[in-house]
Amino acid sequence: MHSAYFDSLVNISFFDSTAFHRVVPDFVIQGGDPNSKYLPRDTWGEGDSTQATILAEFSGVSHLRTIIGAARDVDINSASSQFYVNVADNTSLDSNYTAFGRVIEGMEVCDSIVSVSRDANDNPIDKIEMFISKGITTDIVPTIPNLIYPENSGIGLIVGDTLKWNAVEDAVQYSVQISKTENFDSLYLDSKVGNNFHRITFLELGNVAYYWRVRANNGGNISEYSSANIFYSSIKAPIILSPEMSEDSLSVTPKLEWTDVEGATGYKVLVSKAPLFQDRYMAVDVDTITITSFVTPTLDENKSHYWKVYSLTDEYVGPSSDFSRFVTGSVTSITSLENFPSKFSLLQNYPNPFNPATIIEFSIPNALQVTLEVFNIKGEKVGVL
Repeated sequence: MHSAYFDSLVNISFFDSTAFHRVVPDFVIQGGDPNSKYLPRDTWGEGDSTQATILAEFSGVSHLRTIIGAARDVDINSASSQFYVNVADNTSLDSNYTAFGRVIEGMEVCDSIVSVSRDANDNPIDKIEMFISKGITTDIVPTIPNLIYPENSGIGLIVGDTLKWNAVEDAVQYSVQISKTENFDSLYLDSKVGNNFHRITFLELGNVAYYWRVRANNGGNISEYSSANIFYSSIKAPIILSPEMSEDSLSVTPKLEWTDVEGATGYKVLVSKAPLFQDRYMAVDVDTITITSFVTPTLDENKSHYWKVYSLTDEYVGPSSDFSRFVTGSVTSITSLENFPSKFSLLQNYPNPFNPATIIEFSIPNALQVTLEVFNIKGEKVGVL
């Protein structure tokens, strides 16, 4: 509707002798107000209340340099004849103002206009008139995009990963489709974007197969869709079981437990002194765990600790669980009998691989003399502790 309205105004020479009444360096040049033909300068930009207005038409087109948009007041549906040309990338205008055109030649003229002398209200000191005539139509169809990432049959994608394809010359918008079926008869996503990438905001985890494709739009014509690629979502994230959120007075070597994840070959555990999980706060960072529990090395007494678990495969690091919090107690505090081990158990050593030392933890139900034998991969005994 915005393009058609602009076209109809050009057909009656509406814009001829109107001014670019607002110039803002590194932002826009704006014009198209009929007041700027003959009325006093202090009315330029106020518009004519008798003009038709157009309902907003937000799209995936991004307000990058060269894009033409419809000016309006506070009401999103108040656009009329006034328009602006972006002389810089202004993505903050996306989904707030209607983009309906693009400068294909002559941006150097726009750059000259935006740099003229202006007053405190960004009005050029000297009137800059415009004259607009209708040119030719084009039958140019944009080329079909090439899919870049993920590669065909890519694995391990999670929410937050980004689909990428090559930027097509003259394209102002792309249509991105994701489906669980190869013929795209049922769409999981059908989105229009102004860049040659799209961030995945929702995805079903668990090694689910998805097909995706893209086509380009140059504002006049639309390409065919690209060939479809397939990718697979990541395995699922573990769910924390124990200790429960905000459980306190725990041992300084608590046992952490979580659910098993189908397809996982191992797990990575992080324990942090702050919920940010930055290196400077990290108390535990172990990625060699092959079971669904882990006894930590000794932690600080009477402190809050935050922890989460990642599922691992041989090819990639999967998603993490939600983080949880627990509070350690004192070494001298009395521990409930139910927390004492009830059977013999040998836990995963930490770290592993190691050089030159590792910690081997075990549990016994009673005070006993313990012998721990260590063997190499050939089955030869290399140590008795």
